[in-house]
Amino acid sequence: MVIKRVLAALHAMLTGEDVPITSLGDLVMFSQTFVDRCHHGKEEMCLFPCLEQRGIPREGGPIGVMLMEHEMGRRLVRAIEDAVRRHEAGEASRDEVFARVREYVDLLEGHILKEEEVLFRMADHVMARDDVQQTVACYERTEEERAGTGTHERMIAVAERMERDATGA
Repeated sequence: MVIKRVLAALHAMLTGEDVPITSLGDLVMFSQTFVDRCHHGKEEMCLFPCLEQRGIPREGGPIGVMLMEHEMGRRLVRAIEDAVRRHEAGEASRDEVFARVREYVDLLEGHILKEEEVLFRMADHVMARDDVQQTVACYERTEEERAGTGTHERMIAVAERMERDATGA
């Protein structure tokens, strides 16, 4: 999963001494485009409505938690973007910038764990074969509509660039 690759790169950046702050511009773009528009967008437009139709409530359950974390992620990405901009203007320290990145990494790692261990397992139990086919078709339409043609490939290239920035290779 490309998001996990970016998280690994971010871990390396967080422990590195000479990673330029400007390389975090890729994180902001990747997060806004791939994580939010593609990944979260597909969940919000396709998977969650299907799960609700199959009896999993939006409020007070895993869907509500996922939606809350999607919003938290959006706020953290805006905070990273702001911290980078303020750092470039001499108004924020490197530590402040990387503190926001750490928060975002922690949020995404926990979010992915909840998806894999709770949400997707519940989906496997309640979704019929037709639901799966319709959800996959919805995923394809949604990614195309929200992000455009070739976005997935461009985001893989961004992830690779972040991996290189993180390792200095």
